[in-house]
Amino acid sequence: MYKTITTNIMVDSVKESMEFYEKKLGFTPVVTVPNESEDFNFAIIVKDDISIMFQSKESLEEEYPSLQTDLIKPAFTLFITVDDVKELYEELKGNVEVVKELHQTFYGKDEFAVFDNNHNILTISSHE
Repeated sequence: MYKTITTNIMVDSVKESMEFYEKKLGFTPVVTVPNESEDFNFAIIVKDDISIMFQSKESLEEEYPSLQTDLIKPAFTLFITVDDVKELYEELKGNVEVVKELHQTFYGKDEFAVFDNNHNILTISSHE
């Protein structure tokens, strides 16, 4: 039945969001709309088995009027598992704003959390 779920994040600037995820986290864009413009309404980025969509506030509100808002305020976190959480923490800690330092959770995983450029929280945890 269900096969995948992909987050579509409402953002003020699709381009700035793509740049953050590309430069800081190593994602690659695979789709941008429109293709011939730098003022994108929508984009899909990927890294390994993860894909994330970004859609401009205006475009998403037009598609789903119930999402209209004066200010985008993060209301979710992304939970991402990786093979070497300690190595990634060392790579990122000086390049992004850390929300929670690397620590061991009550459920036995090493993890940390950072803000993306839209102030969404990305919790990054060990896969094993």
